Amino acid sequence: MIHPDENNDWINQRDPHYQHYVSIIGDSNSPFLNNAVGISTNRDFWVSGFSKQEVLKNTKRLIDNYNIEVARNGGQGKKSTMRDARKIKWSAGLDKQFKQGKRLSIKMNHMRLEMYRPFTKKWLMYDHDIVERPGQYYKHWGKNNQAIVTTGRGVRRKFSALVTDALPNLDLMEKGQGFIRFDHSSSNELLPNSDNVNSNFANKVGLNADDTFAYVYALLNSFDYQQRYDNDLRKDLARIPIVKDISKYVTIGKQLMKLHLNYEQVSTYSDVDIQYHGEPDYRVTKMKFAKRRNNDGKLENDRSTIIFNDTITISNIPSKAYQYIVNGRSAIEWIMDQYRVKNDNKSGITDDPNDYSNDPKYIFNLLLRIINVSVQTVDLINQLPELQIIE
Repeated sequence: MIHPDENNDWINQRDPHYQHYVSIIGDSNSPFLNNAVGISTNRDFWVSGFSKQEVLKNTKRLIDNYNIEVARNGGQGKKSTMRDARKIKWSAGLDKQFKQGKRLSIKMNHMRLEMYRPFTKKWLMYDHDIVERPGQYYKHWGKNNQAIVTTGRGVRRKFSALVTDALPNLDLMEKGQGFIRFDHSSSNELLPNSDNVNSNFANKVGLNADDTFAYVYALLNSFDYQQRYDNDLRKDLARIPIVKDISKYVTIGKQLMKLHLNYEQVSTYSDVDIQYHGEPDYRVTKMKFAKRRNNDGKLENDRSTIIFNDTITISNIPSKAYQYIVNGRSAIEWIMDQYRVKNDNKSGITDDPNDYSNDPKYIFNLLLRIINVSVQTVDLINQLPELQIIE
């Protein structure tokens, strides 16, 4: 007979030892002092996109339409009756401002880069009047900051973590939780950095703040750690044990961080085969896998070959590259999913990834870089020592 455990879990029960490790946040000896969920705009197509100019244009159109409605009947404590999705994407926050009769203005200097999905940067109009949930600590991001973003509580996907130096979107990870390196929330952004790494934890493991940050990142990316505590990591925020050979984790953690933060500068993977069909065109509409027949004669995806567009095919992609999973799918498949032209029927807005960079080969090279990042990530994680926990 099955009985619930002490957490009242009937199935997928948690490891009892895991609960004795310090939580990543919330205790006096936790590795981090503060955390925040990722940014949720509630109107992504209007205020976020690959093209900086299009984001500015769409934001201006939203604000202009909103101010017209405020002039007509705002400030009466009631919602606007104009609910045309091609003019305004309403939300609870915008409704509240309308009821108060508050007029808005576009803030040109609030444009920021966000990590929208894994290894996918977009431009964000980070104006707190039109970003529904801007995130408590990201408002004071400051310069040269970083965040380790993990999957959140009660998620469907397997746990993963990714470091970023851009503002993290809520869906960068499922219910994404960000653990920032520096916390500027109680001070001016121009003042010296305030550590968000807890000195109590750092002193306990005998590391400085930077090394502690790297240690946590390596541990969270450990295949052994993710597999052993899979049930626990899906249900609550991560707990951080102290492991044997901690210096090796710090070394690997720093290498992983350098790789993941600088993915746009990583060399392209050279061991693939690239076929050009006529004059190459580096614009994408939607990448897809080639097809092959399995032993049953049925068509299935051939993940060794990606059809970049009608003029370019990339083959001989190593299967190892697909072992690097972040937020539920391989890093390569995130590039394929995100770097495609998307049309929003409600707003009429098109988000075109070809507009992100002036380099016409940016997306093509990005895909080849992420193949390399994936292979290197798997190799680095496999170099981590066996998970031997001290406490």
